[in-house]
Amino acid sequence: MTDVQDTECPKERRLLNVLFSLIGIGYLFPFSALTQPVDYWNFLFPDFNIEFAITCTFMYTNLIMLGSLVSFGSSPWITGRIVGGFFGQLIVLVFVPASYFFLTSESANKLAVLGATGFAAVVTAFLDSCVISLASHYPMYAQESLQFGIGLSTLIGSIYRDLTKVIFPDDAIVESSGLYFYTGAVTVALCIVAYFVLLQLPISKRCLHKKSHLVEESPLLTEEAKTTTYLKVALPQPNRWVVLRKCLGNQIQVALVFMCTLALWPPLVTEMKSYNFPKLQASGWWPLLLLTLFSVFDCIGRFLISYRCGLTKDNIWRMVAIRYLMIPCIIASVQGIYFTHDAFSILFVLYLGFTNGYIGSLAIIFVNDCVDSHEKAIAGSFTGFFLNFGLVLGSTLGLGLSQFIHH
Repeated sequence: MTDVQDTECPKERRLLNVLFSLIGIGYLFPFSALTQPVDYWNFLFPDFNIEFAITCTFMYTNLIMLGSLVSFGSSPWITGRIVGGFFGQLIVLVFVPASYFFLTSESANKLAVLGATGFAAVVTAFLDSCVISLASHYPMYAQESLQFGIGLSTLIGSIYRDLTKVIFPDDAIVESSGLYFYTGAVTVALCIVAYFVLLQLPISKRCLHKKSHLVEESPLLTEEAKTTTYLKVALPQPNRWVVLRKCLGNQIQVALVFMCTLALWPPLVTEMKSYNFPKLQASGWWPLLLLTLFSVFDCIGRFLISYRCGLTKDNIWRMVAIRYLMIPCIIASVQGIYFTHDAFSILFVLYLGFTNGYIGSLAIIFVNDCVDSHEKAIAGSFTGFFLNFGLVLGSTLGLGLSQFIHH
C-alpha cells in the first residue's frame, strides 16, 4: 500500500480514520444494546433470564450464518452486505423497544425480542463476513481505526449505562432503555452514511479499483478503471482453503484472545465484589465501574497498536497465552481467595481490557502478514469467523464458570 500512502493528504487520512471508526462503532453496537440494559429485561421478564437466551441466540445464530457465508459464499457484493447488515440492525434497534407498547403479553414480547435477536445475528453475520476484508483494501491505519471503533462501541455502551443510572429516576426504566436503543439506531444510521462517504473518497478510488469487488459501485471511477476491475474479476480467485492454511495458526490466536476475554467479561467481572467500598457494592455501582474501566482501557489498547513493542505474527502467541493467567486470578478474586483488595480487582480488569484491545487488535492485523496482498480480503473474511468463534466459545465457557462458582 506504499503507493497509496505516498499520494494521500493528512486531511484525507483523518477523514478515513473517522469513517472506519464509525463503521467499527456500529459493527458491534447492536449486540451491546441487546445485552446491556439488564434492568429493562428484568422489568419485562422478572421470572425469565432473557440475557442468557439473548446471548445464546445471537452468538450461535451469528456463528452458523457466518460460517456458511465464509465457507460456501461466493465473492461478496460488499456494499450489499454492509448496507444491508447495518439497515437490518437499525430495524432491530427500533423494533425491540417499540414492541413493548403493542405486545401485551410477556410470552409474545419474549418471542419478539428473541426473534429480533436472531434476525440481528443474521444481518450482523453479513457485516462480519466483509468489514475486516474491506479494511484490508486500505492502508494499515484503516484497520487500526476499525479496531479502535469496535472498542469504542463498548465504551459508549458502558458510559451510557452509567449516565442513565445518574440522570434517569429508578422508575423510568422503559424511557431510559428506549433512549438507549434509539441512540443505537441513530448510530447505525450514521454508519451507513459513513460507508457511502468512504466510497466517495479519492483514496477509495485508488485502493478499490485494484480490488475487484467494490469499485463498480463508486461513482468516482472511470469506465477504464471499471473495465480493469471487471477483467480482474474474471481472473481466477485465490483458493480460500489454501489462504486459510497459510494463516490458520494466527486465526486460532485471534479466537483464543477473545475466548479468554468473553470467559471473564462480563460474567465474572460483574461478580467481583468491592472489599474496600461496601457502599459501591450495595448501590450497584461497583460492577458498572469495573465494566467502564474495562472499556476505557480496551480503547486505550486499540489506540496504541501502532506501537508494536517487538511483537510480530511469529511471537504474539506468547502474549495470548499469558492472558489466560487472568482466568484463575479473577476466579480467585470472585471467590474471595487471596486477592481480597479492590486494587487487585482494578488491576486485573485494567489488564484484561488493555490486552483485549491491544493484543486482540494486533492478532487480527498480523493475519494479513501471513498472506499475500491479493489474499488479504479472503483472510479477512476468515478472521471475522474466528473472532466470532472465539466469542462464542468464551461466552459459553464464561457461563460454565459462572455456574461453577455459584455452586
